Amino acid sequence: MKRIINTILISAVSVLLFSCAKEEAVLVPMNETIVLDISSSATKADFKEDNPTESFVSHIDVLVFDDVAGTPGSVKHYDRYVVNNASSLTLDARRSSFTAGSGYHVYLVANSNFSVEDFADVEVYDDFVGMKQTDQNLHLTGLANVAGAPKYFLMDAKATDSVSGSNTLVVLNNGNASDNTVLHATLRRAAAKVVVNIKAGDDVKFADFDESPDGHLISDGGLYYIRNLPIQAFLLAEARADETIDSDVVEVKNTDKSEDGHFTWNPENDNTTASLVTYVYPNSWTNDIISRETCAVVNLPLIYTPEGGTAVEHHNSWYKIHMTGEKVFRRNSYYEVNVTVNRPGAISETIPVVLEDVYYSVEDWDNIDINVGGDDKPKYLSVNKTAMDMHNVATDASTLEFASSSPVTIKVKDVYYYNKFGQKTAVNSSVSRNINGTTDGGIAGNITVNSPVPVNNAVRYFTLVVTNLDGLTREVTVTQYPLEYITNQQGWYSYRSDFYTDGNSPTTYENKGSRRVAADWSWGSWTYSTSAQNNYFFGSKVSNMHDDGTSKLYYYYWSNNSNSVYRSEGNLTALKNARMYHVQITASSGKYTVGIPKLNSDGFTDNGADNAKLVSPSFMIASQLGATQPPSSVEQAEKHCREYVEVHDPDNNPNTRNAIHYDNWRLPTAAEIQIIINFQYMPDAAMDEVLSGPYYWSATGEVHNEGSDDSGTQSAVRCIRDVY
Repeated sequence: MKRIINTILISAVSVLLFSCAKEEAVLVPMNETIVLDISSSATKADFKEDNPTESFVSHIDVLVFDDVAGTPGSVKHYDRYVVNNASSLTLDARRSSFTAGSGYHVYLVANSNFSVEDFADVEVYDDFVGMKQTDQNLHLTGLANVAGAPKYFLMDAKATDSVSGSNTLVVLNNGNASDNTVLHATLRRAAAKVVVNIKAGDDVKFADFDESPDGHLISDGGLYYIRNLPIQAFLLAEARADETIDSDVVEVKNTDKSEDGHFTWNPENDNTTASLVTYVYPNSWTNDIISRETCAVVNLPLIYTPEGGTAVEHHNSWYKIHMTGEKVFRRNSYYEVNVTVNRPGAISETIPVVLEDVYYSVEDWDNIDINVGGDDKPKYLSVNKTAMDMHNVATDASTLEFASSSPVTIKVKDVYYYNKFGQKTAVNSSVSRNINGTTDGGIAGNITVNSPVPVNNAVRYFTLVVTNLDGLTREVTVTQYPLEYITNQQGWYSYRSDFYTDGNSPTTYENKGSRRVAADWSWGSWTYSTSAQNNYFFGSKVSNMHDDGTSKLYYYYWSNNSNSVYRSEGNLTALKNARMYHVQITASSGKYTVGIPKLNSDGFTDNGADNAKLVSPSFMIASQLGATQPPSSVEQAEKHCREYVEVHDPDNNPNTRNAIHYDNWRLPTAAEIQIIINFQYMPDAAMDEVLSGPYYWSATGEVHNEGSDDSGTQSAVRCIRDVY
């Protein structure tokens, strides 16, 4: 089938036809026959073989409803047709059985596991639209050697009177026997496809520890399961047009642990990559992450060799992988997840390590097929990926592959990065002119991607547009990372976790609580205030972002006699940046060593000399929402960071707030302060000047900022948090 698009022609013909599901021929008068011709003269052009059942149609249930004020009413015809990807079938209903000139709603359901009797019991549209199919082992669809795995995918369509689908109310009998009735429909799957590509980091090698020397099993390597797999879906996509699925609508379950053919795990031949293909029905979990989030849990035993350390075997290493960047799975969508494993996982699947180095893409789930009928040569263009990453390399000649019916040309468009205020910014033309994609000139092979490594610590994005001489086009989105890179996100408001009294939760911009919004330090302990005090060590703040990414900051406080929160500008006019910068480092240098800084028994950054040289490979810097008066000591600074909380709203939508509270802040090491100073003063830097003062507190004491033009002597504090 061409892109699993099934063209349905309903026409009057003067021939003897056979229903696919019938064994006896039925002679029908010339102007009475209704024929459904399913176009299937297609073959696959993609050189990477997919599950062949993904586009297979075994049988189709056709239901025709009359129209009641623009909506489907009562069933006027139903029949099941066993097609097995055949090219045509004949409806039992005659044209004359439908009222001349009247409009009808024609629905198709393919591969349903409902019986003919179930469909025959449908009398009105309301009975039909509420039907849900259950597939206990949906994630294993197409695996013939697995008991209980579905053979084919549930699909649905609604016929229209045009290819564009502009009108779904169709006339089956126009009263003129000499005219043909032509309808069109596109079958779309109820399930979504998820492909998870897993890559081992530089310090990790996947390994198979099947048995110990004495023959005892010591590893569950290669096992995985899907947590909260939705196993039910409505037959019709229009049953949930907004694709939101509430907890009381469809059933979810945790699957059994498996090592079936959809999970590619062979560390003896490839100790750096693994992949998982799975299928899920629509699901959403905006307000119910624990019991509704659909994710993968995999066991990837490995050998971990930290830089300068000794190799350690981890016989079981369980990880949790978020399979979408959104909190929803949509019908007939293709989700690709690229994840890197940089450290060992958990020894048990009950509390797996959450992988954070994850990149997502989503698109319509289509197969790349070509028409092989007719006299013309086939026209096709296939590229094996729609998105790719480049990690600290200027050339990649192996990731992208293509196959084409004619020579291709490659253009580059939309070359950009996000600047220090989160604004999409075009890359300078002197750089972008050196970005290109090339081939060896044939009609199949590799695409070489060239792009200078970014020098401003920003992630670069661009799109390759591949076009062949037959006019077909494919696009590939490229994400390029330098060795050290910085991203940022907008902070919404700040507070401290100790802003509470007994019986209250902490006071935030969204919660009145005890009304504490400010803290001061006196004789080794904290005192608090319920008003926005300019002279307090720290006051809770909220930001209002401008169009250019800068912000206006305010203190906030709660009225004692109402549930209203108020804002005060106070002494904050000079603060204009509420961006939290996320620094990620993948290699050590002569000035610092990449490693996870140690914490002491109190949970503070250890003040040892060795620890002072360590730089976390992934850490976030608090925004100016965390601005304070200068602390008088390391003790005051580190105790403040322990209590600090900054809130991010990824949607930045005042009407639908989705607050993420970041805690676990700490004092930076001396090396971390120094690397921040170095990054902030680079040309066209990916971060703003976040350390503008002359001195800053580290765990080992004060660190001088030689780039500051401030002649003062006091030390400020800027908290950071590890992100793993």
